[in-house]
Amino acid sequence: MNQVDLASMRDALLSMLTRRSFRYDAAAPFRLASGRQSDVYIDCKPTTMFAEAKPLVGELVLAQTPPDIQAIGGLTMGADPIASAVSLIAQVKYGRTIDEFVVRKEPKAHGLRKTIEGCVKPGMRVAIVDDVVTTGGSTIEAIRQCRVSGLEIMAVVVLVDREEGGIDNIRDEVGSDVPVRAIFTRTELQRHASAHGYVDPSGSRAASG
Repeated sequence: MNQVDLASMRDALLSMLTRRSFRYDAAAPFRLASGRQSDVYIDCKPTTMFAEAKPLVGELVLAQTPPDIQAIGGLTMGADPIASAVSLIAQVKYGRTIDEFVVRKEPKAHGLRKTIEGCVKPGMRVAIVDDVVTTGGSTIEAIRQCRVSGLEIMAVVVLVDREEGGIDNIRDEVGSDVPVRAIFTRTELQRHASAHGYVDPSGSRAASG
């Protein structure tokens, strides 16, 4: 995939995320997973689970991962559709086998009581993905669980960075040898929403779906 194609895909996905996943309200009514209140809410799942967006998500995230990863996943459920898109694109379009895994928020209560489900085993080289990062807590939890299971973290890729310190927290967790990348930032989504009329300039309403 050349850079021109990736740039075009990025533009298309930015538009989808802005229309389908971005909400703004100056009254700051949104409570985030971190517990903070915010005037912006970004719910990526209406985009990452949207059929037309899946090839774009798969290509763009795959382009940010090392060529030798063997599996991809993260904390359910934000990471799940992203990992699925990457795994499918890698296999169908490029003949690369990148298996998928899911990190549970709590160990399974019966059977083998797994925390990680999927095609992974100790020693495998993996990439961690997430949809939105605020403080980085969910992503860091996935990283720690993968390490406990003996997986080697090769990269961390998030779809949207809210620019509230989460990326730096993740970098502190994984160390300087592991690349941590975000495809988009909150600022980009907010500017795109404003420029294309998805957010009222007065800030008096949420972006339209």
